[in-house]
Amino acid sequence: MLISLLNIFDGFATHFGLLHNKIEESNPIMHCLWMSSPALFLTVKMMLSISISYLSYLVYKLSSTRFRKLYTTCLLGIFILYLAIFSIHLYWLIVL
Repeated sequence: MLISLLNIFDGFATHFGLLHNKIEESNPIMHCLWMSSPALFLTVKMMLSISISYLSYLVYKLSSTRFRKLYTTCLLGIFILYLAIFSIHLYWLIVL
């Protein structure tokens, strides 16, 4: 759930930063989505959050203990990455 929440924050913070020319989107896929439609950009970010939550539910409900441990390790790496992104967003939201 934390990854989903951080992803949603990332989407709205990035949307705000791009609208106000404070930042540039460095992810080429998300940049293309933004250039196509800001609404599409936010929709994809929301769908990713919903998808990761649902996938996590399925993994923990249906998978073996060994796979759950591997999945949890991968989620931890993603969580650390999103914490770094969150910190960067907080920096430019406060300082810039």
